[in-house]
Formats: sequence, C-alpha cells, structure tokens
Amino acid sequence: MSVPVRLGSYEILAEIKSGGMATLYLGKRSGPAGFSRHVAIKVLKDHLATQGELVKMFIDEARIASRIDHPNVVRIEELGEEDGRFFLVMEYVHGAALSELLTKLSSLQRRLHPTAAVALVMAGAEGLHAAHETRDDSGKLLNVVHRDVSPQNVLVGVGGEVKVIDFGIAKARDRLHTTEAGSGLKGKLRYMAPEQLQRGPLDRRADVYALGVVLWEMLTMRRLFQGMSDPQVVQRVLEGRLPPPSAYVDVPMAVENVVMRALSRDPEKRPPTGRALREQLKEALPEAARVEGTEVSALLFALLGDEIAERAAALPSLRLGLDTREAIILPERALEQLSQPLDQVTLEGETLVTEQPLVLSQSGVTPYMVAGQTEGGGFDSVTAAPTVPETRVAIKAPHVGVTPSAPSSLAPPPPARSGVDGKSIALLLGGLVLGALLAAGLLLALQDDEPPTPVLVEPQ
Repeated sequence: MSVPVRLGSYEILAEIKSGGMATLYLGKRSGPAGFSRHVAIKVLKDHLATQGELVKMFIDEARIASRIDHPNVVRIEELGEEDGRFFLVMEYVHGAALSELLTKLSSLQRRLHPTAAVALVMAGAEGLHAAHETRDDSGKLLNVVHRDVSPQNVLVGVGGEVKVIDFGIAKARDRLHTTEAGSGLKGKLRYMAPEQLQRGPLDRRADVYALGVVLWEMLTMRRLFQGMSDPQVVQRVLEGRLPPPSAYVDVPMAVENVVMRALSRDPEKRPPTGRALREQLKEALPEAARVEGTEVSALLFALLGDEIAERAAALPSLRLGLDTREAIILPERALEQLSQPLDQVTLEGETLVTEQPLVLSQSGVTPYMVAGQTEGGGFDSVTAAPTVPETRVAIKAPHVGVTPSAPSSLAPPPPARSGVDGKSIALLLGGLVLGALLAAGLLLALQDDEPPTPVLVEPQ
C-alpha cells in the first residue's frame, strides 16, 4: 500500500504501523492563523476495500467510537472516504501500550506497585463505563461491549493519560455487521469471560471480567493461564478455577477481593459496571486515586524513554510531554515509587522459587502455604501477555487445630517438589541437642572440683 500524500483535508506525515486490516498514519490538519493539530489516521487496506463485511466492521468502529466522549477513551473525529479508500481520523496519543510497559518492567525484574496498577485500571474502567453508557440520538443505550479488553488496547500517553482504544470488534445494538451464529470468537481467548466463550448473551460485565484479568496480570507479572492450551483455558474459565493473585505475590487483601469478584464465573457476582469496579478499587486502595498523571508520565519515561524518543524523532514536530528538568528528575523517582522488585526468595539458575501465603477470596483466609516453582519470565512483546511458563504449585498442610476451607478455586496441583520433611527436622533437632550435651560435658571436665557458682542469665 503506497503512502498517500493527503487524505481529505489531512496531510500525511509518516506511517506509524501496519496491521492485517489497516495502516496507521500520523497526519496533520492545518487551518487559518497557523492552526494545526496532529491526528492518527487509520486507513483500510486497498485490497480489503471491496470486501463488504470488512468495510461494515470498519464503519461500525467509527460509528460506535465516535459517540464516546471521555478522557479515558481515544476520541474519534471523522470517518472519511476518498477514491474508494476508507479512513478513520482519531486523536493521536503519543506513548505506549500497557503491554509494552509491562514487557519492559518484566525485563527489569520489577512489577508495578499495586497502587500504580490499580490507578491505571481505575482509569481504564472509567473509560469503559463511558463506552457502555453510549446512547443513540434518541437517548437509548447502544449496549456497547468492547469484547477485546487487553493490555494491547490500553494506551498510556506521555502526559500520563490512560486511554482505551480499538472498538473494531465491539458489540452494539445497531451494528451494520453482525456476527453469525457458530462463527469464530471475537477477541483474545485468555481475556474472555465465560459467557463470551460460550457465545452467550453479552453485556458490559464481560468487559469487567476482561479488565479483571488485566489487573490480575499487572499485579502478579504473570499470565493467568500460563502454559495452558486453548482447551485447558476454556475449561478453567468455565469451571471458575482461577488462583488469587496472592498465590504468587503480596497483594492487599481488599484489592484481591475486588479482583476475584471481577473474575467471578457468574456475571451477577461481578461489579455490575465499569464505574462500580472503579469505586470498589478506590475503596480497597484509596491512595490509587491520588496517583497523578505526572507520576504516570514519569514512570513511562523511566521505562520506555529511549523508545518514545526514537518514535518522536521519526514522527515530525511531536513534543514528548516532559521538559528537560522533569525528564531528569521525575522518572527515577517514579520508578522507585510506582514499581518494585519482583518477589523473590531464591533464584536457582533460571528457576525462581517463591513461597507465599495463599488466600482464597471465596472462602476467606485459609492457613495454607503455596510453594511455587516457575521457570523463565517476562511478557511477550508480540502478544503483550506475560510469558512466565507454567508454575507448579504445591499445597502444604494447614496449621494444627484449624479446619481449612477446600481450595476449590485453585487448579489441581502437580506433584509437590521435594522439601524438608518431619523426619529430617527431628534428626536435625536431635543432632543439635546431642551437640549441646557434648559441649556441656567438655566444659565440666575443664572446670576445677569446686562447686560451680550459679549464673543468672538475663533474657536478651
């Protein structure tokens, strides 16, 4: 596809990226008195312009998204057509996808601080709520469902803004293109709610579920269904057998409870709206609501500053968002405050061995311990999902005198890896006692025949 010089009233400055259906360009619209504004222009590829169903999907994206007016959703400005070439003009956000941010964190063996993770998801939830509340000209709800909420479709801009993007497969009441019964699933399998997998009726709570998966992975820096085949993923989702984040990392209990509610198999048990999810997260972690855009911007520059600068250099006349002083001072501080090292107990070659208390949200606090062994790590830069291979989880016995609840929400554990058993502990204690007796005998043998003087040992 040749790069056009102009499309409508827009000058094409550079190609940003090219996908399967469309190419994204940086454009500029100019006006009187030196007015100009950068925009992103999504152009349907030439060879697809004659395929009616794909054109309908492209037009649907414009018709649905153009009605959404919210700071946390990328704004659609115009749908155009020139010489049979369809194009969609939208707000340009200079920054990176959430998936890129997570990939970089993983390469540094760090994770987002729960406060930062919750703050980003709260912004995304507010944007989704605005989409779900979209109405037609008569004021009637369009019943919009995004259907493709994932780390790839959340943008973090250089100004610290968080934007939901890509309503290309969104479901809505008056779509021109309709999905036929029995056709393929729309969206990414590992972020789909049970009802979406079953091709059942969908409403906004399917997006709440998907955002719950995103937050789970942001908190743990792991893939929720790591190492599983597609059929295994479907089985786990339909059965509702999902481990809580605290099986792997230290997470505030109140935040975990909200995450697990969002991941409920039954839509009735999830937060009913994106705004309800946001409010529950805000109540669980109030400090997340106080994270400022400047802090998010600084974190983005701390992690992806070089990449963002390279993109800006290739895209004419773009400002990065931070001045020179801020670009030096703020990123380092933000990296320290908004992220933290991954929880690590022992690092044996390429094997990360961790031991964390397991909390099952559905049954309250259970005195189990989880020993997990994970090989590898990271986020896949292509699929933008965590790529830590499958973790082998072993459930140890509960404390004496406590009747535990059955950990039904955790997948059946593979055989536990070897460790110190009761017999080994007994032998170790016996050796220590024997050594103490021998030492005492040696001291007595070296002393005079006089009776020993009592010694009072002060408690330490």
